[in-house]
Amino acid sequence: MKLNIYVLVFSGILFPFLLKAQVASWTFNNILTATGAANTTASNAVLGSAIGSGAFNGGTVYFGEDGWPSGTLDPNAYIEFSVAPTAAHTVTVASMALSIRRSTTGGGSGPLNWALRSSLDGYAADISNGTLSTSIISVPVTFTASYANLSTAVTFRLYGYDAVVGSGGLNRFVFDNFSISGSSGTLPLVFETFTATAKNNAAALSWDISGEGSVSEMNMERSANGTDFEVIGNIPAEHKNNHYLYTDNLNQPDGNYYYRIQLMSDDNKISYSPVQVVSFSSAASFSLQAINTGKSGEIRFRISADRAGVYQIGLYDMNGMKLGVKQIDLSAGTQVLLMEHGYVRPGIYLLAADHAGRHQVSKLMIQ
Repeated sequence: MKLNIYVLVFSGILFPFLLKAQVASWTFNNILTATGAANTTASNAVLGSAIGSGAFNGGTVYFGEDGWPSGTLDPNAYIEFSVAPTAAHTVTVASMALSIRRSTTGGGSGPLNWALRSSLDGYAADISNGTLSTSIISVPVTFTASYANLSTAVTFRLYGYDAVVGSGGLNRFVFDNFSISGSSGTLPLVFETFTATAKNNAAALSWDISGEGSVSEMNMERSANGTDFEVIGNIPAEHKNNHYLYTDNLNQPDGNYYYRIQLMSDDNKISYSPVQVVSFSSAASFSLQAINTGKSGEIRFRISADRAGVYQIGLYDMNGMKLGVKQIDLSAGTQVLLMEHGYVRPGIYLLAADHAGRHQVSKLMIQ
């Protein structure tokens, strides 16, 4: 069997595809569903919200009735359809064929003009446009290189406008066969997700990759300034997966740490994940020492803190009952302070201090 390969040139860019290689089609033979290809899927055809109703005629065509504007294009008056690549693939939309007409009723009714737009630019500009007659016409549409190697779905909207309705006529836009030709390809290895979060004294890295390429190795990298990275771990090629986890255990982390993943393919191509930042703030370090007291109703204690802040001091009996509490706004350094406790029975008690998640306890004797 002889296979003809053709090349179209758009804007100076070579755009190869196989002639008549359909990637999606809609027959409208009593169905709105579509037929995809080996590596593509296609959506059902649906009418825009401005169109009153839709129905099949003779089981061979479908029409949208009422709502086609008599003036300029209405952004809600259209028929919509889309094509998408399957996982780990791309789709190239090279050309499209649209078999369309307006109604034969009333001597010819419905839109006089049509326009095709797509989701690639938010349906802002016409890809192609033309006029409608009462006879089915097959309209060819060609696409620029911006429709090559798409990794996500592209949606098309076919608008009808400048509608006229003759005596006894019906405002209909009629659709016969739609087809999209092009090709599919293999999606290169890409990072689907990458997250880095702080967990205790560690940074937990998690990432997913997709695509059909082969991984040579992956390196986990860390930086203190977001510019100069060093390798902190490695995953060799024999560990095949789509989802990966890595934990960077740090010794008393403080400040910001920057992480990225380096991916090396078998053909020696290197790519990087986005950079993620993990922030650590080490808890304040301090010490507490109670000083044995007499019968004065006051407890003296020494506290040494490496940073200023609000510290909570509490007095407890040996059963854990709270007998007194106070908050003190301290400056950094060592200082001796008083804790008033009122009357308590002589015995052994606990003095506790809390600040920024740290907890210190000192035992004391009250006489």
